[in-house]
Amino acid sequence: MRKIQNNKITARGRLPPETDYTDYAFSVHEIVLYLLAGGAFMAMVGWLFYDSVIAWLLLMPFVLLSFKDKGASECVKRRRKLEIEFREVILSVSSNLQAGYSVENAFQESYRDIVLLYGKESVMAGELRLIFRKLSNNIQLEDALANLADRSGVQDIRDFADIFQIAKRGGGDMRGIIANTAEIIGDKQEIRREIETVVSEKRFEQQIMRYIPFFIIFYISLTTKGYFESLYHNIFGWMLMTGSLVVYAAACRISDRILNIEV
Repeated sequence: MRKIQNNKITARGRLPPETDYTDYAFSVHEIVLYLLAGGAFMAMVGWLFYDSVIAWLLLMPFVLLSFKDKGASECVKRRRKLEIEFREVILSVSSNLQAGYSVENAFQESYRDIVLLYGKESVMAGELRLIFRKLSNNIQLEDALANLADRSGVQDIRDFADIFQIAKRGGGDMRGIIANTAEIIGDKQEIRREIETVVSEKRFEQQIMRYIPFFIIFYISLTTKGYFESLYHNIFGWMLMTGSLVVYAAACRISDRILNIEV
């Protein structure tokens, strides 16, 4: 049974499942949605590049391969959200320590601030509830933070958990450590926001450029009947179109890596 007393959460019993932020599990709704979207895209490719239903069926397995990239993208979004909310937790904990709370109580009090900022269903609100459950089951705070660091895949959280564990057991300046960590994470997030602002326009241009080849082929096919007929339904045409698709896919992959700037 769980109860909230004076903005603190206490709980005993079986711990809830832990989220692995380095792996993304698609819901049934997402799987159906991505399959339909991917199937529609491959149908367009099969029609414009091969004018063949068989080509569409042969291209469909690539939709399943794209799930890996989509899952990795969702993991990155979730980890960045976790990192942003984690910084707010550290800022709140730092303020609570300045007010005279113990470390454990400072984390307890930070839950209220996170709920006010992001809501009860936010990532860190759930992680804080899990930490409080572990504390109620006699698990040390540093061990609970280390577990979060291992699951998060966020370097800043790993660094904080390591430093926190050393300072907690060695009697270090906990207030200074937490305040310094919050400042460092905040600086990195500010740099990331500046970079994302600069590359956002380039990302928009990239998305436009991705669809221009399809628009050109469609426009020529529509205005000049039979222009691509010599490329359809023959081995030479299939080889040429397949080579074009490979070059197109490689260009998309390279552009993604160029715009993927990590801080």
